[in-house]
Amino acid sequence: MKKKHYSLKNNENIIFFPGMIDKLIEDGLAFAEENNYMKATECFDEAKKYVELDDMILSIYILALLETRRQQEAKEICEDLMKKRSPMFEQIAELYLTILLDLKEYGEVDKVLNRLLVDKRFPNDRKQNFLQLKELSGKLAKEQESLLDTDQSFSPDNEKFNINEFTKLSVEEQERLLQESFLRDVTDVIPSIRDIAENSSIYPAIRSLALLVLGAIGETTEVEIEKFGYTAKVNPVNPPTPNAVDRIESINQQVHEFLEKDPSKFEMTIGLVHSHAYALFPFDWVGYSDQEVAKGYVDFVESLFGNGNGQKDELSNLIKRLEDSSVIVEEE
Repeated sequence: MKKKHYSLKNNENIIFFPGMIDKLIEDGLAFAEENNYMKATECFDEAKKYVELDDMILSIYILALLETRRQQEAKEICEDLMKKRSPMFEQIAELYLTILLDLKEYGEVDKVLNRLLVDKRFPNDRKQNFLQLKELSGKLAKEQESLLDTDQSFSPDNEKFNINEFTKLSVEEQERLLQESFLRDVTDVIPSIRDIAENSSIYPAIRSLALLVLGAIGETTEVEIEKFGYTAKVNPVNPPTPNAVDRIESINQQVHEFLEKDPSKFEMTIGLVHSHAYALFPFDWVGYSDQEVAKGYVDFVESLFGNGNGQKDELSNLIKRLEDSSVIVEEE
C-alpha cells in the first residue's frame, strides 16, 4: 500500500525516528480492525500529537473513541471536520448526529438536521430519514425538558405495567412507557417488567426493551426468554455475549464491503440489521459469522427488489421471521 505523507505539526523539540508516525497509524488501524479500540485510540492519540491525521484515519479514530466512551472528544473531531467541509462530510455528519443523540444534545441535533435538509449532497430518501429523526429528537427534547421541570420523585402510572393493562396499549405506547423507565425509578414494578419480558404474546422488540430496562436498573434475577426458536434463562445485568446487539457494528462493516457502491441498499440493509438485532436480543444469529450474516441480509434486500436466486436456508428463514415481527410492529 502506498504510504501517505502527513503534515508535521510544529514540534521543534521532538526528534522523529524514521517511520515512527506511519507505525503508530498502521498499528492504530490494525488494532481497530481487531476491535481492540483501547489500543487503537492510544496509537491515534500519540500520532495526532505530531501530525495532522487525514479524514479517513480521523473517521476510524472517531469510531474508536466512541467504543471507548470518549464521546466528547469524538464530538470535537466531528465538529472540526464539518467546519472544514471534509470530503467525507456525509459519513461524518451521520457520526456527529449519533454522538449528539448519545449525549442527549437534542437542540444541536435539530440545528444540524436543519442544515442537512438543505444540503444537496444528500438524496431525497435520506432527507426523509432526517425529517423522521428531527421529529424524534424533538419529542425527546420535550420529554427531557418535561423531566427537568417535574419533581424527580414522579413515577409513571404503575398500573400500566400490569401485564393485562400493558397488552391493551398500542405498540408505540408500550415502547414509550418502557423508554421512560430508563429515566425514572421503576423498582416497584420490576415484577411486572419481568412479566413483559417473558410474555411471548408481546412483540419481540418490546420484550427486548423490557429486558434492557431490567439490566439498566440492576435486576439480577434470571428472566426466562423464548424467541424465534431460542430459549434461555437470562441475567438482565449480564446477558449472553456476544449477542445480536453486540454484533451490529461489525456486521454493518461487512455489509459495507458488499454494498459500498450502492448506498441506498446499504442504508436499507443496515437498518434491517439494527432493528432485527434488537428484536432478536438477547440471542444471536447463532452459528453464522459476521460476513455470513451480512451476506444473508444483502441477499434478503436484493430479493425485495426481485433479484437473487430465491434459495432458502436457515439464516434466510430467520431473517424473514425477524422482518415479519418488525412489519407487524410498524403496521400496528
